[in-house]
Amino acid sequence: MAFFELPTKVHIAPDGATYELGEEERLVTLIMENATFVNFPLHLFYELPQLSDLDMRHCNMRYVSWECFLEANKLKILLLSDNEIAQLDESSFSYASELEYLFISYNKLSSLHPDAFKGLGQLRHLDLSNNQLELLPEQLFEELSALQELVLAENKLRYISSELLSHNTRLQTVVLHTNQLQNLGEYAFHSAPLLLFVELSHNPGLEVLLLSLNAGHLLARNCSLSRVNLFGAVSNVDLDNNHLQELYFSTSEALEHLVLRNNSLQQLATLSNVPRLRHLNVADNPQLGDLPNDWQTPELERLDLSNTGLLQLPLEALRGMPQLRKLNVSANNISEINPQDFEQLTQLTHFYIHANNWNCFNLRLVMDMVIIQHGISYTVDKFNDDFPGEYIYGIECMYRLPEQEQMTSDMQQEVDSSSASSATIEYSQLVEPNVVEKLRQELKSVVQHFETRLDMVSGQLNTLNAKMQTLEHMNSSLWNQVSIRI
Repeated sequence: MAFFELPTKVHIAPDGATYELGEEERLVTLIMENATFVNFPLHLFYELPQLSDLDMRHCNMRYVSWECFLEANKLKILLLSDNEIAQLDESSFSYASELEYLFISYNKLSSLHPDAFKGLGQLRHLDLSNNQLELLPEQLFEELSALQELVLAENKLRYISSELLSHNTRLQTVVLHTNQLQNLGEYAFHSAPLLLFVELSHNPGLEVLLLSLNAGHLLARNCSLSRVNLFGAVSNVDLDNNHLQELYFSTSEALEHLVLRNNSLQQLATLSNVPRLRHLNVADNPQLGDLPNDWQTPELERLDLSNTGLLQLPLEALRGMPQLRKLNVSANNISEINPQDFEQLTQLTHFYIHANNWNCFNLRLVMDMVIIQHGISYTVDKFNDDFPGEYIYGIECMYRLPEQEQMTSDMQQEVDSSSASSATIEYSQLVEPNVVEKLRQELKSVVQHFETRLDMVSGQLNTLNAKMQTLEHMNSSLWNQVSIRI
């Protein structure tokens, strides 16, 4: 590797367009980072015909033209990031036909000629991130038959058509996060059977995702998605922090990792067939309700059900999870759990039950018989001096009647209340208002009479008590005199 220091090895002419090298060498790698160029050096590859790696980042460059690459048939890596390039014209790099890696991120690109990348049949990696691109011509990537990684993040793109990537059958990675996407063509990624990673996060205008897609990873976090329909096999899906109400996977049996946290889901019926699923996060879906009863998830290892409105554990679903290791049911309204329901969860190592509505009687059983006895990890509640209940092993709880007794008591109270209410209604309907008032007055007189009698009885008791005290005093004096005579 050769690294040139500007004052000694490379001399830039005042016009910023020409330069001289100190000595002619067979250079393969040239780094001119932080130099100053208005135009791309015109005759660079005449002087260095063997150059394969060129780094010209942070050079304040504004223009790049095809003439600069006439002898660049050995160039494989070109870094033009962090410059001032505003546009790319037709066939800008066509003579660098062996180019494999092209980085033009952090420039000022707002438009690209449809044939800007013509002739780059060997290009494998293209980075156009952090520019100002709003629209991509449909034939822009048509000749990039070897393209594997495409990075378009942090631009202003609003739409990706189904034809844009139709010729890029070797694509493995597409990064489109932090744009202004509002729509994606249903077949935008359909032509890439080896797709490993698709990143669509941070597109706040994206409300519907309808894709024909086969991929290893799909990320669409922090959008505004209310509906997601995926036709194809996707192993890992992250839809965190959206507004999802409708979710469909045509090949749900391919799912291995699924994140649906912080959405508006009310059911997961479309996930009844997920035999390969190992991680499921549906936290912060407060209206989710119960899980499918016939769930068969033999490979599931991690399940997060925190803040999903649970009143009790989904026992039927848990029985189909023999490999479950981490279970989170915190921030719900669970008050009781039967410790015997955990006999089949022999692999459980983490059980998070804090921030619930625990009955202290039951919580102690769960802690002693399940968590403490088997060395299972858990998280405690934050201590609150004003909490009216108790803390058992650091978890908040309240003492209550057993559920059956409480239910019986509540039912009896309801019956009594209902009977009293009915009697009152009937009585009010049968008795005239003046009669009711007369009865009230009579009842009041009776109460006053008994209060007077009670006061008299109380006064007589006080008088009797005083007499008894006098008698006790006389007895005491008498016994003292008897003792003196003896």
